[in-house]
Amino acid sequence: MSGNPLQASGNSAMESSSITDAVRLILRRVVRLLVGTVSYPALQEILKKIYVEEAEKKLLRSDSRPTKSALALMTGLDTRVVTSVLQSDLDSSLEPKNICAEGSLLDMWANDQFFQDEEAGKPAILPLEGRGRTFQGLVLRSIGRNITIKTVLDRLLASSNIRLVTGITDRAEMLSPYYAPISDDRAKITDIALYESSRVLSAVIHNMNSPPELRVPQQGRWTIRFPAERYKEFRKEARKLIEKHIAEGETLLEKFEDSQKEPGQLTVGFGWYQWGGHESDEESQSKG
Repeated sequence: MSGNPLQASGNSAMESSSITDAVRLILRRVVRLLVGTVSYPALQEILKKIYVEEAEKKLLRSDSRPTKSALALMTGLDTRVVTSVLQSDLDSSLEPKNICAEGSLLDMWANDQFFQDEEAGKPAILPLEGRGRTFQGLVLRSIGRNITIKTVLDRLLASSNIRLVTGITDRAEMLSPYYAPISDDRAKITDIALYESSRVLSAVIHNMNSPPELRVPQQGRWTIRFPAERYKEFRKEARKLIEKHIAEGETLLEKFEDSQKEPGQLTVGFGWYQWGGHESDEESQSKG
C-alpha cells in the first residue's frame, strides 16, 4: 500500500524545522561568546572555509570524487565561490586586523603613512572631526560611512586602545595598536567554552557514525518540574557530586597514561557540567 505523499512531506518539513531550531540554539550560544570580538564577515569566512572542507571529507568518506560541482551542490555555494575557498588561505586572511572593524582601524592608524607623525615616528595624534588626517577620516577609510565616530571612540576608549587629549581641538591618541575587546581571563574562559562544546559534539558525531558496541557515553539528565526556590541548594549538591567524579576521573586517566609524551599517543578524556536555571538561558525563562 502506497504512503500518503502529503503526510510524508509534512514529516519532512517537521524534521527540517527541528534541525534548524537546534542549529539556531547552538549558534546562538556561539555568537553570544563571539559578538563584539569577531565580526560577522570574519565568522562568515571561517564558516565558508570549514563548510567546504567538511563537504570534501564527507564525499571522500563515501568514496565519491569531491569535484567542484559536487561540493557546490552539497554546500549550496556557487562553483566559483567553491574554487575561491579551496584556493584561499584562511590563516592569512584572518589576521587580527581582519577579525573586527576596530582591529582594522588600529592597523591602518599604526601602519598607513598618511596617519603617521613622521617626526615622532609613531601614529599621529588625530583631531576628532574634519576631513583628511583626522579620526573621522580614519573611520571613513578603515570602516566606512555608516558608523558614527562616537561609537568607535567609545569602543576604543573602553578597551584602553586610545585616550582623548582635550583642548581647543579635542584629539585622539593611540595607546596600543592591539585591540583586545575582552580581558585575558574572559578570553581563556571563552576558549574553554568553545573547546568543551566541540568535544561534546565530537562524541555525538562519533555515536551517530558508530555501531552500538563502539559508542561512547554521551548523555544528560534533567527535569522540568524543578522548584525554583531550591535551585541554589541543588547547585551545591551537584558541585559536590561532580567534584567527586572529577577526582575519580583524574585517577582513572593517571592509571592509563604513559609517563612521557611519545609519537602515536591519543588525546582522550571526559567532561562534566551542570546546566539550566541560568539567567542567560532563554529556553529556561520561556518554560518557567
